[in-house]
Amino acid sequence: MRLKGKRALLIGAATGIGRACARDFARHGASLVVADINETGLVETVALAQEQGASAHGLVCDVGQEASVREAVEQAESLLGGLDTLVFLAGYMRTGAVDQFAAQTWDAIFDVNARGTFFAAKHGAAALRRAGGGSITTTASLAGLRGAPGMTAYAAAKGAVIAFTTALAQELAPDGIRVNAVLPGWIDTPFNTPAIEYMGGALPHAEIVRRAVPLGRQGTPQEVSPIYVFLASDEAGYITAKAMMVDGGMAH
Repeated sequence: MRLKGKRALLIGAATGIGRACARDFARHGASLVVADINETGLVETVALAQEQGASAHGLVCDVGQEASVREAVEQAESLLGGLDTLVFLAGYMRTGAVDQFAAQTWDAIFDVNARGTFFAAKHGAAALRRAGGGSITTTASLAGLRGAPGMTAYAAAKGAVIAFTTALAQELAPDGIRVNAVLPGWIDTPFNTPAIEYMGGALPHAEIVRRAVPLGRQGTPQEVSPIYVFLASDEAGYITAKAMMVDGGMAH
């Protein structure tokens, strides 16, 4: 029960790593609000959290729209009676050669990954100040440190998230707010489909993973979610401005 008594807002938790986080936050005693644009997945995630015995609510949220993110934070505060931790998990990936990459797609990738993180932190920080402190955890990617062919836009956006996180941690430290980023590597979710297709399909991708990842395989959402639980817990009280990699040893 690492999060007993914690009030958490998880943005982008309808599927994948986000859903695993919602389950684990609930299992560890947090009360939570789950926000996502995917209404069907949102309902399923909330039900999963409630099965763990937690108080859980779902809100529809478009992270590309500041007003939508602000409303989600305000509603979460109201539903939970305050906010102790905010986790931003929303992401968007598309791949392609840089000389053929559409500007609109580049902008969409930054809207979700970088602007969305900014909106969540901007309004979440105000809520955490009202609660007397807390934590923000963003979601970057190993791609933000070391990109790959066809992933220039995604790598750039996630690199921006890492830089934003470390700067924000210093800015909010006097308010008792810790800010850290989680950097997943190859995790087995449909989110990576665009990258797998760019690599030529499942078989070439599997061989690339086998050669590039020291553990020789993709990770699972359930192997990533515990780091989010830890960073939101009091056990991580002296950890801030960190980029925590969960990558099977790729960035050794």
